[in-house]
Amino acid sequence: FELKKKIQEGAFVTGKFDQYNSGEPLSAISQAFGELCHKILSSNANKKDGSSLCDEIEEALLSELQNEVSLLITIIPDLAEIITSKNPPTKTSNKTTSGARQTGMNYALRVFTRVMSSYFSPLVLFFDDLQWADVLSLEIIELLILDSQNKNSLMIIGSYRSNEVDR
Repeated sequence: FELKKKIQEGAFVTGKFDQYNSGEPLSAISQAFGELCHKILSSNANKKDGSSLCDEIEEALLSELQNEVSLLITIIPDLAEIITSKNPPTKTSNKTTSGARQTGMNYALRVFTRVMSSYFSPLVLFFDDLQWADVLSLEIIELLILDSQNKNSLMIIGSYRSNEVDR
């Protein structure tokens, strides 16, 4: 974790996939982004204009995502401590198809990553034990890597145990 020590302005967050929680989709992604939320809350010093980092991030997410923020909160429960507006986002309808929900979730996670990497540059996501990752998590990681609309500094690092992977 020498890289973590060298990051001054940005954020280095980690998520670990667990062999025994492999049935819990997005667990490591939720863990890493939850750690980022804690970093935001702990560095929520007021700025000269009276605004706070939480306020700025909340405004950026709500303006881009509107009701899709509720999808993010289901994936990243710690985000609820940042999204504290008097008009909380309403939950998206359960009547939507699973394909539509997946598309919304993909979009919401891409926007969340763009917003976070604009405030924390570089944003480094480290995922440990990828051999235990669920398929959805791997798809989301790939989606974030391939997000050409994210013009901010983002690095995704993954590690796995080669002896645990089928060849």
